[in-house]
Amino acid sequence: MQTFELILFLLAAVIASSILDKFLPRVSLPLVQVALGAVIAAAVATPLEWGIDPELLLILFIAPLHFNETRHVDSGALWKNRWGIASLSVGLVFAIVVACGATLHALVPAIPLAAACALGAAMGSTDAVAVTALTHDRRFGSRHEALLKGEALFNDVTGTVIFQCCVTLLATGAFSLVHAGEEFALDLFGGFAGGLVMGVLAWGLLELIRRTGLDTPTLHVMLELLLPFVIYLTAKSLHIGAVIAVVAAGLVMSLLPQRHTVATARTKLQAAGVWQTLEFVLNGIIFVILGMQLPRLLAPAAEGSLGDPAALLGAVAVLTVVLEGVRFLWLLAMDALAAARAGRAAASCLTPQALRGTLAVAFAGAKGGITLSLMLTLTAAGALSAADRSMLVSVASGMIVLTLVLADFAVPALVPSKRSAARSRDRVDAEVSLILEVIASIRADAPFTGAVRTGEEASAGAPATIDEPATVIVMHRYAEILEDLVPAASAAAAARARAEIARVGDLYDRMDALSRAAAQWDGETEDDEAGEGPVGAGPSDADADAVGGLTGYFQALRATYEAVEDVQSQALARELQLIKQMREAGVIDAAHAKELRNDVYIQQLTLD
Repeated sequence: MQTFELILFLLAAVIASSILDKFLPRVSLPLVQVALGAVIAAAVATPLEWGIDPELLLILFIAPLHFNETRHVDSGALWKNRWGIASLSVGLVFAIVVACGATLHALVPAIPLAAACALGAAMGSTDAVAVTALTHDRRFGSRHEALLKGEALFNDVTGTVIFQCCVTLLATGAFSLVHAGEEFALDLFGGFAGGLVMGVLAWGLLELIRRTGLDTPTLHVMLELLLPFVIYLTAKSLHIGAVIAVVAAGLVMSLLPQRHTVATARTKLQAAGVWQTLEFVLNGIIFVILGMQLPRLLAPAAEGSLGDPAALLGAVAVLTVVLEGVRFLWLLAMDALAAARAGRAAASCLTPQALRGTLAVAFAGAKGGITLSLMLTLTAAGALSAADRSMLVSVASGMIVLTLVLADFAVPALVPSKRSAARSRDRVDAEVSLILEVIASIRADAPFTGAVRTGEEASAGAPATIDEPATVIVMHRYAEILEDLVPAASAAAAARARAEIARVGDLYDRMDALSRAAAQWDGETEDDEAGEGPVGAGPSDADADAVGGLTGYFQALRATYEAVEDVQSQALARELQLIKQMREAGVIDAAHAKELRNDVYIQQLTLD
């Protein structure tokens, strides 16, 4: 029962964080979830108060999120930047281990160098969940974005192997470079090869089920949800890299040929919706859990049992500066090499704009669940005292918080969001023109629909009525889109949009007012007719009239709803034609036209 209550508690916390995020627009959702988790842990006792199994954290959250991310990642961009990703996943991790390990040992000599290097190894593992959640809306540039995603997917292997070697050195006092190399090769290459094989087998299973006619959208989605857990557990049983196996399987499944039919399209659409919801829930839960762990891990430092809290906080700050500094210098050197290969001067990487982009990528390498799970395994290191273990975990927790804060506040200040970058004034003006033409086409296609009849046209004694309100409703929907575009449009386009919004809004208000008047007039007529009956008559006649009036009302609503769908369908088809014409005329580019078409396709699907 406690487990069930904990699950409900975590889901409620994720929902609450989503609501709070609307009131804190300058704070990213992951940071809101971490803060909410910390508040919950400080106020309410939960089973997580006594810690969480690191292996459970990896399999329940990291495995499915990695699997879903690799199925949508640009594999061509990863391959194009393969050497840069390898440099970040191996070379940068070693540099961070040396820099952070030496710095911590110098600041706190009581901590063994191997333990300090273990902390550096945990910090070298950039968390893919944190990176994806914090940077998915930022425009880094194609090369930097590919490097970030590739690093987050692959560098945990290097960090994990080095961490395990450091722990072994602490426990036994011996270190074998050959054994460490074998362990690294088995985790990286063994995990990658095993993942490729399991990915091909999984793809073959899905194709076999599809070809035999047994495939249904529900079955397909359930199999996809099960695959990352099966692949992870199989890799663990084979003693190869489990996380890298999940990544490799997802990549190979995305590259293998897929059938394109109406049935597969519907299945993909349903699977995408389920995965999107699951990704939101898992991302939210992992950050809430991270926040719930922080008070327990930071409490010894705050209480002073680990020494001077100010000195410990200073150590966290210094180590974070070293971490981000090493990342920045390594990335800057990689940018200089890339510029030289492209025939540009290395000095081009030192311009303010280039430096801002490089610094943003450095700050975007936030730490999260993988780092925390590695540090929690330090309890197995028998050579460390309880105080040293607590200090290392507290320092790591503080660094996790600082890297999340830097990614949350520094990255948005350095690079624009994809949405704001895409919403240039010319693009918004083009969308305003498109919507205005769609509204005009609706009016042209149905010149006598949506018109408001005056009282003279209505029957004697009855109020004015509405002819075909569906057209007005659809026009009002497009007018609402114009309202969203007006703030980012030019003065001329905004003026045209406001004029059309006012015209459609006036027609919609008149239609709404006349509809209410008509309903009130009908009700008064029925009351009068009911009152003319004999005094001794039972209520059955009046009830029958009321039921008949209610039935007629719902029938009218249904007819209006169907008419709205018809008008909306025609408007969307016309919108596609207008997008094509604007693309051919050069008003919008190919990328913008594709985005607009995709929006129309989504709306058409909702009408089916």
